[in-house]
Amino acid sequence: MRKFTYTLLILFISSIALVAQETNDKEMIAKTLSDLETAIVENDSKKAGEILHDDVTILEGGGMETKSEYLSHHFHSDGKFLSAMNREEVSQEISVEGNMAWVTSKTKMTGTYSGRDIDLSSLELAVLKKENGMWKVVALHWSSR
Repeated sequence: MRKFTYTLLILFISSIALVAQETNDKEMIAKTLSDLETAIVENDSKKAGEILHDDVTILEGGGMETKSEYLSHHFHSDGKFLSAMNREEVSQEISVEGNMAWVTSKTKMTGTYSGRDIDLSSLELAVLKKENGMWKVVALHWSSR
C-alpha cells in the first residue's frame, strides 16, 4: 500500500511540474509574439530578426516570403500599417507539444491608413519552435477581411 501511495504522490508532483512548465511555455510564447508585433510596429528589424527563425516561412497577401525577403520588403509596410491601427485582441489559443507550438489568434483592427478608413478582422496562425530555451517563429500566416 505504501508503494502505491508513493507512486501516486510522485505522479501527482510530476503532473504539477508538467502543468507549470506548459504554463511557463505559453507565457513565453505569448511574449515572443507580442515582442514580434512590437518590433514590427517600431520598425526594429534587428529584434524581429532575432524572433524569426532563420528558416521561417511567412504567408501574407497571397505570397510566400523567407526571413530576408520579409525583413527587406513587407516588414516596413506592415509596421506603418499596424502603427496606424487600433488593435484589439479578440481571441488567442496557444497549443504546445514538446518543443513545438502553434498559436491561432483573431484581432479586430480599426483606423485610417493611406486616407482610407479601415475596419477589419485579422487572423494569424503562428508556429514556433523552442531552440536553446528560446521560442522562435518558424511559420506565420496572416489574413484579413
